[in-house]
Formats: sequence, C-alpha cells, structure tokens
Amino acid sequence: MRETRVARRYALALFKTAQAGGNLDIVATDIQQINSFTGKDKQFLNYLEAPQIPTERKIELLRELFTTRLAPRLLLFLELLLEKHRTGLLPDIADEFEKLMEDHQGLIKARVVTSTHLDEDTKTRLKEKLEISTGKKIEIIHRIDTSIIGGIIIFLHNKVIDKSISHQLKVLRKNLLKVKVH
Repeated sequence: MRETRVARRYALALFKTAQAGGNLDIVATDIQQINSFTGKDKQFLNYLEAPQIPTERKIELLRELFTTRLAPRLLLFLELLLEKHRTGLLPDIADEFEKLMEDHQGLIKARVVTSTHLDEDTKTRLKEKLEISTGKKIEIIHRIDTSIIGGIIIFLHNKVIDKSISHQLKVLRKNLLKVKVH
C-alpha cells in the first residue's frame, strides 16, 4: 500500500510537470513505452536497481539509450528515480500515470471479466450503463475467465463490482458456516 502511495505521488509530479510543459500526450506515450520495455526486458530494470553499479553509470546508460527517444522531461524524471533509488516503482508509476491521464481525458478503462464471450450488443449496453453511473466515458477491456463460473466482475479504478457466481457461492458458504446447528 505504501509503495502505491509513493508511486502515485511520483506519477502526479510527472503529470503536473508534463501538463505545465505542454507535452502531456508525448510524456504519456513515452512512459508507456518505457513501461512496456522494462516489462519485456527484466534485466534492464534489474540493472537500474543494482546497488553495486554506480548511479552515474546508470544515468549515462539512460542518456545513451533514450536521449533522442524520450521527452527530455521524462528522461530527467527517470534520472530522479535513479538518484532516489525508486526505479523499482516504475511499473506502478506508469500505471498511476495512466489513471491520471484517463481522469484528465474523462475516460475510465473498465476491466470486465465474464465466464463466456460477450457479444457487441451486450458490451454496448454495459458501456452505456457504466457511463451513466460514472458520468465518464468508458472503454471496456473484456477478459474471459471460466473460473468465475458465471456472472460478471467489473473493475473501475479502485472499485470492484463482483456479481460472479463463484463470489456468490463463497459468500453463501461463509454465511452457512456462521450458522450454529443444535
């Protein structure tokens, strides 16, 4: 939890400076590319986190790799993360930055989990209902998970709506175990 709060603070600082500099969209694209790169190449992130390698060498590597590829503001931000020994938070910072961008654009990515495929008509109706309830534009990201048995689970930022059969069975089991039989 503490790490998430720290990541949120760094993401907010980056968001505000990018917004003030007028290059918010460029920084958003760049940070997602960096996050994707570090997700695919774990060795790079491990290198940046390695305490036995001097920070100056790590900064040189960052500049060598990304000076022409990233917004200067983001490169400075990455250098700050190195100096503060917070590069391990980069994936969380990127996620928090994405949430800030979604809020800024009035958009929420709703992650929807069902046990079967949803047809386009159902997705459209769900999207409309979520837009009415949140007052924001919704983008649905659908995933199938047969372990929920049936029903639906919706993730909206920090809110979870779990109407899955597996969840209802767990609640029923918990309630039945509470009942004392004489």
